[in-house]
Amino acid sequence: MVKENGGSCFTNEMLREAEAAIQKEVEKILKEKEEEMKREREELQRKHEEEMQAMKIRMEEQKEETHEERNLRDKQLKEMEENINKEREERKKEAEKREEEDRKRETEEEKHRQNLKMQLENLDKQIQAEKEEKKSDDRELEKNREELRKQQEAWEKERKEWWEKRKQEDEQRRQEEETELKKLQEEYEQAREKYEKNREEEDQIRREKEEKERKALEENYNTNMETVKKMYEEEARKKAEEKYAKEFAAQKEDHEKQIKDKDEQSYVQRALQHFIDDPVNPAG
Repeated sequence: MVKENGGSCFTNEMLREAEAAIQKEVEKILKEKEEEMKREREELQRKHEEEMQAMKIRMEEQKEETHEERNLRDKQLKEMEENINKEREERKKEAEKREEEDRKRETEEEKHRQNLKMQLENLDKQIQAEKEEKKSDDRELEKNREELRKQQEAWEKERKEWWEKRKQEDEQRRQEEETELKKLQEEYEQAREKYEKNREEEDQIRREKEEKERKALEENYNTNMETVKKMYEEEARKKAEEKYAKEFAAQKEDHEKQIKDKDEQSYVQRALQHFIDDPVNPAG
């Protein structure tokens, strides 16, 4: 057991010494490769900065394209709003025009009414005057007055019907115009709300995309830097191990031979001692 433990301790000591030598050699190789590693890291840094700049330019181009699209949509919305205002203004002008026409018609109707009234009053005066003069031939005047009265009634009836029809047309036109304007306003509001919603969603998607691409570039850059570092370390380790492999193997072989020689010597000594102690039964 002592022999085995001693051998084991000796082997562990050899391993520690070998590992220390290898590590020292690794550090030496890495020191020699420091400038080369620096150039590779700088090249990775340069490529990373180029990729980041390319991404920035691409994002700016996309922003500009989006900006142009939004300007077009803003223009379309503005045209819709202007069209609604134009429709309102035209309806207002048409209403004012019809009101002016109605006022003129009312004025003309009032003149016509006053004219008929005056004619009736004049006929009444003539009839009354003839009655006072006891003229018997006033039938023609009575007939004229009756015709004028019927004419007045017919005119009033026609006038009433015309205004009722006018009122119905105005109400129907008002409702149609109101419905049309309401429809245009709703279409405008829906288009504006949809545009604003799409704008918010586009901004969110763009920000997430930018962040994702930026993060991917950073991760790729860090991975490449770590890969280069690991590659140089592994290569240095491999060279160091190759350098000390033969030396370590020779030491191990010598160590194993020493242990074997000690084992054989110990066996001979034990056999000899047994023979001395018991010559009748020698160790077999």
